[in-house]
Amino acid sequence: MEQRRTVADLSPLERAAVADFQRRVGQAFPGVTACYTVFGSRARGMADPESDLDVCLELDVDRLSFANKQKLRRIAGQVSLAHDLLLSVLIVDLALAKEREDFAIVTTIREEGIPL
Repeated sequence: MEQRRTVADLSPLERAAVADFQRRVGQAFPGVTACYTVFGSRARGMADPESDLDVCLELDVDRLSFANKQKLRRIAGQVSLAHDLLLSVLIVDLALAKEREDFAIVTTIREEGIPL
């Protein structure tokens, strides 16, 4: 069985991009607890130079408004441009997690992704 990768296995560019994303989200949503997990080809170490950086963002809020989801996507876009690396974000609030307790992708991300 292959050993689970960690943040140290990400490239300096990937680490810088996720750190910038975490910082910007923290500034935009102060006091909101967030859990970040890198998943997909970059988490598996199978990415090519054109691969996006997939990040699951779990927020400890009941239900995130559409406007706030747009705000998070804009932040991801800004980070993508700043680091020349496409950041794709899966946003999960408590309502979505509860509605879809069997949301297999989130379970798989938690099990196989790289927690930040």
